[in-house]
Amino acid sequence: MHKILLLFILFVGFTSCQKFESFQENDPSYASEGYFIKTSLSESDLSNFRVEKPLPIEQISDMYVDEKYLYVADYARGLHIFKNPKDAKPDPLLFINIPALRKFTVKDGFIICDNGNDLISFKISGLNLIGNSSQITDTFVANKANFGLVNRKASLFTFPNYPTERNIYFECPDSVDFVVEWEKKVIDKKLNCYR
Repeated sequence: MHKILLLFILFVGFTSCQKFESFQENDPSYASEGYFIKTSLSESDLSNFRVEKPLPIEQISDMYVDEKYLYVADYARGLHIFKNPKDAKPDPLLFINIPALRKFTVKDGFIICDNGNDLISFKISGLNLIGNSSQITDTFVANKANFGLVNRKASLFTFPNYPTERNIYFECPDSVDFVVEWEKKVIDKKLNCYR
């Protein structure tokens, strides 16, 4: 039992974000590059849902396809929906802005996804009524039978407020809620977070 507890403590220690403040000046890797916060969101930004005309995809984080549509999650931006998913080049239909989206699924006319630390579900029906992307109107979005937030379960997840790379120094995200984009550059100030 003690071995299992010790292994668990070691696992948590190795996988979590840690602050190191005492040995940076002696660490040769510290003098080079680190990761800095480029784009962040506040908790209030997470409720900024809207339907827009198609946008270019920047960073795919998840995908789902059914008989009629291809759904592509764009990391920390939202969800792209395409018609004719079996074609070599599916037709872009619309984009749903979901500010801190990472993963999702589609079931029975609902999109269920994460948004920051929350689990949310959208009703998304009536897509068949949109002939092409130029027909997305305020009327379609305003009709609650077609589109709208149905449910939110708060604080079910922990949004990764650290870069995906390992063995690097990065700017501690103490003053922001959600970091959605990092940039690597030459270190010009002390970075106290290490992963």
